[in-house]
Amino acid sequence: MVILATYLLEGEAENWWQGLQRSVPPTYTWSWAGFKTKFLEKYFPRSCRNEKIAQFLRLEQGSLTVAQYEARFDELSRYVPKALEDAEYKLQKFKEGLRQGIQSRLCAWDFEDFAELVDKAMRVEKDFELALRARPSARDIPVRSRQLPPAPSIIEKRARVMPVGAPPMPPVKNCEYCHKPGHFARTCFKRMRDEGIAPPAGHPQTGPVAARSVPRPQIQRSGPPVH
Repeated sequence: MVILATYLLEGEAENWWQGLQRSVPPTYTWSWAGFKTKFLEKYFPRSCRNEKIAQFLRLEQGSLTVAQYEARFDELSRYVPKALEDAEYKLQKFKEGLRQGIQSRLCAWDFEDFAELVDKAMRVEKDFELALRARPSARDIPVRSRQLPPAPSIIEKRARVMPVGAPPMPPVKNCEYCHKPGHFARTCFKRMRDEGIAPPAGHPQTGPVAARSVPRPQIQRSGPPVH
């Protein structure tokens, strides 16, 4: 195993191995455990391994699919001896990292095989996706069946623009003669016209009152007339 592993080293790693061989007697025989220890100390120090373990402990599915979560879980579990040696711990850690909806559906089953747990989680995820696709969206609902809010009334419109503490405005009424808003029957221009009554000066429906001309007073001159 040592011969095969060192045969695959290239570049800087090959130079490191040749220097390591020169540091021991020529008759020294490398064991696989000794070589692996030296190799990890050089290219995978303890600080990096601790970071991988921390990433494994924090790992959750989040926005990943079950397949993506399982691939990341397998990648990080290689650095955690307990996950490699304790099958029950590995199953429990994987289940706890799943999304809450999938995890709640799996709580009724007991799993002894990791592959079985992953397969069941994928099936549950697919059921959720099918249910989500079958749910109608807002644009699929006919316009007539949508509940639209009622249009605001005139009183509601007034309430929106009235300042706080202002006295209440009188109710809006239409003319009893022409049924149009803004005036009463006694001042209705249409009623006066139909009944032959001349509207008073300054009536709002006749326009502004024309200014009347006032005669200028004559000035009395004193003295003889000027020729």
